[in-house]
Amino acid sequence: MALYHKYRPQTFADIIEQEHITQTLINQIINDKISHAYLFSGPRGVGKTTIARILAKSLNCINRKTTSAEPCNNCSSCIEISTSSSIDVIEIDAASHTGVDNVRQNIIENSQFKPTHSKYKVFIIDEVHMLSTAAFNALLKTLEEPPKYVVFILATTDPQKLPATIISRCQRYTFTKVPTKEMKKSLENIAKKEGVKVDDEILIRIARKSEGCLRDGISLLEQLMASGDKKITVESASLILPSANIELQLEFIQYLVDKQQTECLNFLDKLIKEGLNISYFSHEFIEFLRIIMIAGIDMNLAEQELDINKEQKQQIIEIITKLSETKIIELLDLAIKRDSEIKNSVLPQLPLEMLVIEWCNKDNRINQNTAYSLQKEEITNTTKQTKIENNIINTVSEIQNNTEKETKKIEKTNEEEKKTSTNKNEINLTQVENIWSNFIKKIETDAPSLAFILKMSKINKVDNNAITISVEYSFHKEKLQEHTTKQKIEYILIDLLKSNISLEIIEIPSNQKIATRSNNQLNSLATALGGEIVS
Repeated sequence: MALYHKYRPQTFADIIEQEHITQTLINQIINDKISHAYLFSGPRGVGKTTIARILAKSLNCINRKTTSAEPCNNCSSCIEISTSSSIDVIEIDAASHTGVDNVRQNIIENSQFKPTHSKYKVFIIDEVHMLSTAAFNALLKTLEEPPKYVVFILATTDPQKLPATIISRCQRYTFTKVPTKEMKKSLENIAKKEGVKVDDEILIRIARKSEGCLRDGISLLEQLMASGDKKITVESASLILPSANIELQLEFIQYLVDKQQTECLNFLDKLIKEGLNISYFSHEFIEFLRIIMIAGIDMNLAEQELDINKEQKQQIIEIITKLSETKIIELLDLAIKRDSEIKNSVLPQLPLEMLVIEWCNKDNRINQNTAYSLQKEEITNTTKQTKIENNIINTVSEIQNNTEKETKKIEKTNEEEKKTSTNKNEINLTQVENIWSNFIKKIETDAPSLAFILKMSKINKVDNNAITISVEYSFHKEKLQEHTTKQKIEYILIDLLKSNISLEIIEIPSNQKIATRSNNQLNSLATALGGEIVS
């Protein structure tokens, strides 16, 4: 027996994360205010059919107490419903019984007969949105005014496809996805009952990969347990829970970020040769770019939608530091545009190949257009310049000499003023550390990804108003040393410190990186235990 059958909830109390539904049904049962028709809608594998069966058992349970809504699960009625052998509880799969004849025979005609030995005759119609228009029309009258002993429970994953006339005749209940935390707890309990120990990281990965579908999560857990191991670790689960799709997306976007068009084209060619559906890959690439965009704002929110390990998380962080929010949106726009062209393309991979070449040569094209415009303008003005060239040479020379003299005077004056100002407003390391948190807040407002790098950096020293900060990665150093980035940081620091400063960026030497990480881990541990490192 499959695990999701073995551990299928048999009472309302066993249901996970649908309290807003079960509590309402419990109150109706206790107060004997049952509706004649219910509509259960929501994602797959979250308990729609399970709650329908529990409701049917509760309504027909012989031993149920009047003050409780829970079925006894021991009487003949409960056992028959649990084993799907009750003739008074009819379960119909609408996906395979879509026609009007099936509705007439299985529902309309059957509803005219009273239940054999139960209080209610219950019709559970799964995937009801698959019924044809004619079948809905035939069901409508019976659903609106059924016999008093009949209860309809309609279940669907796509309520938008139901006619409004059907929805309006039912009490509608919307099911939600099971949160990662609750699913992890449920999977852990099942594994414990089966005598298997599963690492927490594996349980979290199963929960994320299941995307809120508890049935899928239990099936994945069963796959892992099929190996027969009594302890399932990250290593032993790697074959069953691979992150191959994420790895493909990371590889492709890394080539795009680095403008490696040859590698990009070879990558796409490899996908085609391996028989991967290029349209499916393109759709998933757009979804992945959306996660990258969100990760630039809130990494925790992005992690909730991705099944990634620590190494892949670090890769995403590196991508965010290389691509600004604007660039990510530009790439996302281009990917959406090219994805829409795949369906009608002569070659499925052609639109993505066009995306690669367009993206990798975008900056070059802009530079070429600018150079062409300047060259054209220069040719147009060549004749005019030739005519006046002799007249302005002497004037330009004279102006240049005067300008150089004035510039030297101004530079000398500025240098003296700067020295005077620096001496009057000399800053120290303590002052910089005191304003650092406010500085980070100001940076976060304009550039969250830049703030992320600065949070990981360290203030090394302050010497003659020169602030030296160190970073662990070379690409972080390159980012901070960009002219506009460095200028923005210096302006904010000058404003906070009320003094002229200069900024120097250095990279931590390789032999110090391990020690730095160890110290950070010790400090974090000491803080968590309420202490501090004294030596």
